[in-house]
Amino acid sequence: MGRPTELSQEERADLLRRGYRPVEIWVADLGGEAVRLRLLEEARRIASADRSDNVMDWIEAAGPVDWDKP
Repeated sequence: MGRPTELSQEERADLLRRGYRPVEIWVADLGGEAVRLRLLEEARRIASADRSDNVMDWIEAAGPVDWDKP
């Protein structure tokens, strides 16, 4: 899979004029063995934590948060 078709100078100028800006996004190669193994390990740790941890204990330990106060 190659790079997407590049915009013409006019198209780019129009988008910039309308307030858009270019952004490049890199994502994990989900076909790569190392990424697949890391995701499997993270999934195991999440499943284990779901069975053994009580999220409410963690929330209470983090302390109160007053989001509405300035």
